[in-house]
Parts: sequence; structure tokens; C-alpha cells
Amino acid sequence: MDESPLQASDGRRFKEILPNNSPCEKETGPLIKYQLIAMIISGAIIAILCILEKRSEHTRCKALWRRPAVIYPINMLDHCSDNFGYMMSFGSIAGYCYVLFNIRGLLSAGPAWYQTLLIMLYVLVIGFMFYPLFACLTTSWVFVGSILGLGYCTFWLYVHFMLVINCPNGGENGLTGQEIAKQLPVLVCTIGLAFRYLYVLIRNSIRAIKARSAGPFIERVERRKYGTPYNIQYVKNLLAGKKSYQNMSYAALDGEPNWKTKIRALLRQYIYVNDPTFKYSPRIIGIFTVALICSYQFGIIIVLGSYQLEKLVKILYPNTTAEGNSTVDDSGYSFLRLMVNTVNVSALLSFILSSLLTLFSIFQILTNYRHNIKLMFKGIFNHLPFDRDDRNAVFVLSDSMAYAGSQIAYILWGYIIVWAVLLLTFFALAYLIVLPVFGLISRDVLKYMWNLLSGVLIFYAFTLLQKLFCRGLLQTRISVDSQGKQDTSVILALDNRKIFHNVTYFTFFFYIVLGLFGCLLTIIKGMILGIMYLSRLDKCGLVNGFETWDKGYMNYVSFLHFEECHRHPVLLVFCDILIDGMPHDRNQARLNTYGTVDDVSTDVTYSSSWTALGRPRRRWLKAYTMVRNSSVRAKQIEADYDTLEDIDITDLSDQAIIDVSNNDLPNTGVAHHDQTVMHMDHNDKSVLV
Repeated sequence: MDESPLQASDGRRFKEILPNNSPCEKETGPLIKYQLIAMIISGAIIAILCILEKRSEHTRCKALWRRPAVIYPINMLDHCSDNFGYMMSFGSIAGYCYVLFNIRGLLSAGPAWYQTLLIMLYVLVIGFMFYPLFACLTTSWVFVGSILGLGYCTFWLYVHFMLVINCPNGGENGLTGQEIAKQLPVLVCTIGLAFRYLYVLIRNSIRAIKARSAGPFIERVERRKYGTPYNIQYVKNLLAGKKSYQNMSYAALDGEPNWKTKIRALLRQYIYVNDPTFKYSPRIIGIFTVALICSYQFGIIIVLGSYQLEKLVKILYPNTTAEGNSTVDDSGYSFLRLMVNTVNVSALLSFILSSLLTLFSIFQILTNYRHNIKLMFKGIFNHLPFDRDDRNAVFVLSDSMAYAGSQIAYILWGYIIVWAVLLLTFFALAYLIVLPVFGLISRDVLKYMWNLLSGVLIFYAFTLLQKLFCRGLLQTRISVDSQGKQDTSVILALDNRKIFHNVTYFTFFFYIVLGLFGCLLTIIKGMILGIMYLSRLDKCGLVNGFETWDKGYMNYVSFLHFEECHRHPVLLVFCDILIDGMPHDRNQARLNTYGTVDDVSTDVTYSSSWTALGRPRRRWLKAYTMVRNSSVRAKQIEADYDTLEDIDITDLSDQAIIDVSNNDLPNTGVAHHDQTVMHMDHNDKSVLV
């Protein structure tokens, strides 16, 4: 069927709203070509890093110099990670993460199972394309990783610039300048990541030149520490009994602080306070970097979309004069003009409030996460619905892995829903209260609003009178403080029981009616709080006892348990102490444990040193074995304690006084190998002198 002239005219008019003369309006071939090239380059980089990486020394397969090995893009449990580099990496892929929310653009014709598999395949493709950006930061081959990462980052920087230049409006259905504004933080993060790779390359080059050795420059050979300076400071404060950080809230300020100090104290009290003993993991950094950029991109679409609504009036009423007056159907034009202006103002106000609320929620999630995990570090778990051992470890690990993506989705969808609800709320308030008050529309609607408002006012007035009346029914108590001042307080004791019984009788019937208002207010408050806290997985959206029904909250709790199990600062610092104190060379380990290096210079062979220095320990173990085994006590003791044959415990009476009535396992100590003296009592464990 042929297109009517009216439809063709309307189509041309709507084309004028979204002008797009870029090449991406005709084809998307260049972008697909760049993605295919990126996948080929990504596969090559991953193969190179796998070939360079060595397998563990304890692996059974030693072939090919223990190569290739499995690599990983990011260590989610690493405290010593490059958080700035990971933040830039996550920021550079945030644009593709935002595309995942536009599921309709990814779907094609076909059954539901085919569309689901297509989306899952697209997710894997995105992860594979950006894998090298993270793996080049993690690899121990610093030189190769920096060169490959810098080159691959430059390639994506070129792709982003070409996309912005060729498609500034984001395609045929995009808004004017949409792609430029959306890609701005992505470009900044990509440039920051490129400079990070360049900085690592230059820094290690300078170190190699100063050390006159290219070994550390090519490959990082030193062991990665489990504990960071933050963990060490935490352990120091724990042993010294100090607080993690000072109380910098507004109430703790002394004297007359200036306005800068007051603002800083308010921000620390209600938004975020720095803690020198805590550092966020790369997973937390990635979550909120992607969430902030995705929220920003959606906000850009809101602002540009509200701006485009201004052109809708000109399209529907093309005979509008320059002063904004229409020559045809002036009443309809005024109504449309008023509605568009109201929508624009409501959309902008909703955008501002929802953006501030989302930003505030992100800081609150970070603060609450740190507070919860530090309570768990202290062994306090009563703020969580279940302990780690109460749930299957498989489910805990599975839910903890799902937390990162779930938190991003909850933040973005919470931002969208809050904006939509605020838009409807402001639009309704404008037509119900603001516009009638200023006379822009009929004031008849104010009568209905007054009738509704009067019922609410009566409800609150009755509640206030009830509280004032109860104040007269209760007894007062006068107390005197240390300075002699009198203080009058109300205690829960009735002053007139008969009046109390009469009032309680009549309020029984009153609240059958007034309870309806309370029920409606509870529903409204629950809806408001539910929408406001939708993006916060650290708060359960259900009532107590039904926390396990909240999938997002269970992901958060499981993530906390997993973090506490693997990132406890005391555990990390203790493991570093043990590993640093354990020599890696076996021969040197034995000499360091039972002798000194001077023994080698005095012609003491390894075998003789090991035998001589190990004899006191063996004697102690033999003696303790004899004391704890009655069947050995009847044997004769040989002079040099070489065997357990013919041992007589009575021969030890001159050298040892042993009391094992408390069944304490004695501590071992090494003294001169010619004599051994043991002593134990109920208060002291055995000490070998």
C-alpha cells in the first residue's frame, strides 16, 4: 500500500527532530569489523601471555619448561592490586556494559531460547574482547604486558574516537550529540589506562637502568605480598588497642571551626569517611566505576530527550510564530505547550534528585560494606541473617560471584525507576497543586485535594491530642543532678486509672476508622522506601525472617562471608610472616634452623652439623615419649639416648623433674646437646634449659 502524503510529511518532520547525517545511519559494518579485529588481537595477546606464564613448581607436568599456563584477567582477592589501572579498565568497557541493558537492541527474530543464547554469546564476546586490558595489568611479565596493553588500549581508543566522529548522534534513532556525551567518560578512562601502561613501562625501564639488570624489568620475580600497608596498619592498631580512625563527625568538633571544617565533617558523617586501615578490593572498584558511568549515560539520554521535546510542538503546530503563538487551534496549542514545559521541568527535577540519590546510595553502600566487613573481622556476625557455616559453601560461593553484576543492575534499574516515579510525582503535583494555584489551569481540582488533605490533617490532629492527653495521665518525677538543677521527666506510671480506662474504651472504636489512614500511610511509606532503597543490596527489602527471599541481599551477604574468609587482614599478614620466614632453599633452611653459616667455614660438614644439632631435639622427644608411655618406663636408658631399648626412667631423676598430671604438651627448646634439664609444674609449661 502506498504511503499517504500526510504520513510521508509526518515522517519527514520526525526526521527533523533527530537529524543524523553520519555514515552509521546507513550501515554498521565498520563497528562490526573493528569488533572482529579486536577479537583476533585479543586471542593473540591471550595466547602470548599464556605461553610466557609458567605453571606451578609443584605441577606434575614439567614439559616445555612448565609452559603454557592458565592466566587470569584480575585478582578479585588481591589487596596489592593496581586499583587505578583496574578502575580505568572497567571504565573503558562501561559503554558495552550499558549496551547489555538495551536487550531489545540485541534480540533478533527467533524463539525465546535462541534469543537467550544469543545474549549469553554476546556477553562472552564482550568479556573476550576486553580480556587483555585486564590481563596485561596482572601478568608478571611487566615489559611484554605493558607493550601489549598499551597497543591494545590505543586500538580501542581509536575505535571510540572513530565512533564518536562518524556517529555523533548514536545512529538513526539517536539524539543530537548523544554519542559524544555518552562516550566522554569512556574516552577519559581509556586515555587514563593508556597513560597507566605507559607509566608502568617507563617506571620499570628506569629501575632496570639503575639496577643494570633487565631481569626485573622483563619479568616480576618477587613474591606478591598478601597483606598491604592497610592490613599491617590494621594489625598494629588491633595489637595496640587503637581505633581505626578518629571520630570526625560534626558533633565531635571542638571550638569554633570554620565553614570548610564543618562541610568536611558533615560529608564524613553522612556520606563517607576515610579509613587508613582498609582498602577496597578490585571487584568493589569495578562495580561502582561501571555503575557510575552507566548511570551517567542514562542521565545524558534523559537530558537530551527532554531537550528534544521542545521541537515536538513545532512539528505538530508548524504555523507557530517566532513569539510562540499559533495561528490555528490556539487552545490545543496552549495545552500542548504547557504540558511539554511541565514534562521538561519535571524530568529535569527528577534527573537531579535521582542522580543525587544514586550518588548518595553508592557512598552509603561503600560505607556500609566497610562497616559490615570490619565487624566480621572482629568476629561479630549478629548483623547478618546467617553464619557462614549455616549455609552450603557451594551456594555461598555461587551467590558471591553473582554480587558484582547484580549490584550494577540494581543500581541502574533503581536509578531508572526512581527517575520515573519522581517524574510522575512531580507531574501530578504540578497539575494538582502548582498550576491551579498560579491560575494556569482550573482550580476545581484544589477542592478535591482539600477534601483529601483535611482527612489527613484530622488524623494527625487526633494523634497529637492523644499524645497531649497521655502526657497528663502519666506521673512526673523530679530529679536533681550533681549541679543542683532540677529535671522533670515523665515515667510510665498512671496518675488517674479511671480516666485511662474510659479513654482507652473510646479509642478502641476511633482507631477502627482512623486505622485506615494509618494503613494507607504505611503502604505509601513502604513504597517510597522500597523504591529509594531498591539499588542498595546492603539493605534487605523484605521484613525480618524473609531475608532469604531477597536474592540480591543474599548475594551481598554471601559476598561478605567470602571476603571475610579470604581477605582477613590478620590472616594475610600472618601468612606473609610465615612465608617470609620460610627459606626456599632446603639445604640453607636446615643450616639456618639448626646452625649458622660459620659452621661451614669451620669444616663442619652438612651431615655432621645436621646430626649433631638435631640430637637434642630427638632426645627431648624420646624423653617425653617415655614419660607418656608407662610400658617404656621399665626399660634401661642408654647413655647417649640413641635408641628406646633398655630404657629406665629412674635414670632421668637427676636430670629431669617432670610432672604430667595436668597433661599439658610441653614446649620444645634446644640447648647444648651434652645435657638436658626439664621442669614442669601446674603453672608453667615445660622449659628446656
